[in-house]
Amino acid sequence: MLDRNKLILEFWDRSKELTIKNKKYGNFSTKFLYFLLKQDIGKSDITTNSLISKNKKILANIVAKEEGIFAGFEEFALLNKDLEIRTLKKDGDEIKKGEVLVELNGNAKKILERERVSLNILQRMSGIATLTNELVKLLNKKVKIVATRKTLWGEIDKKAVSIGGGLTHRLNLNDSILIKDNHLKILQCNIEKALHLAKNKARFVEIEVENKEQALTAALTIKKFSNNKNIFAIMLDKINPKEIKGIIEDFKNQHLYEQVLFEASGNISPNNLIEYADCGVDVISMGYITNSTKALDISLEIR
Repeated sequence: MLDRNKLILEFWDRSKELTIKNKKYGNFSTKFLYFLLKQDIGKSDITTNSLISKNKKILANIVAKEEGIFAGFEEFALLNKDLEIRTLKKDGDEIKKGEVLVELNGNAKKILERERVSLNILQRMSGIATLTNELVKLLNKKVKIVATRKTLWGEIDKKAVSIGGGLTHRLNLNDSILIKDNHLKILQCNIEKALHLAKNKARFVEIEVENKEQALTAALTIKKFSNNKNIFAIMLDKINPKEIKGIIEDFKNQHLYEQVLFEASGNISPNNLIEYADCGVDVISMGYITNSTKALDISLEIR
């Protein structure tokens, strides 16, 4: 029998990889952040260069303008590693309006030319973390929320979800196998063939289905692989909560539930989240938390 809680984390959470200490994530973050910075500065910050001495030192604070969950400090510190930084909050901390989050001391030119990108990092990541945290609290441990690949900033967005209490899902296409509708169309919707082809290629294999018949075909095929080392999941895509609940109940009666993990996906928002949470799935994936989030209001103020 599956240890569901353990396997849910193993299947859908890669948060331990999303740290600057991890060379792969560190390299990605460094290149991405400096790409944003170069794009924002252009040839030069002509305003600062025209007005401020190149050796001028200043003190500045990063200040919360609304309450939420703080996220993005590690990336912020990476971008500003040549400045003196004192953090008063760490990733995942609750923050209140008016609180000083970070204190900066250093070259005025560097602080000013990086201001917008630095704030964009903190605002976006804190916004995603805040929204995710709100939904995690709403669910009250009934089911896990996971991100999708519907991101603007890729793994940085996924890290923000993790800081807010959600799971990352796969970080890239090489992370695990996810057989989607277009794969099945090319295979003429042969679910059994798709699963047979995939089962020896990766430990984690998930297949997207759109109705009860497809879900049953997938579950019966997976049951044949009971001695295989794979862990399987079925993504119930764009299926209403009432129907999903019926599918899960039928699978339990047919002793198919224990063989597989279940993900609900597709058109899920805060408005219908609770309905999906009560239908018996293991995780709910939401593109909403990364593509519909509001940036948290955070500012830089010169002391």
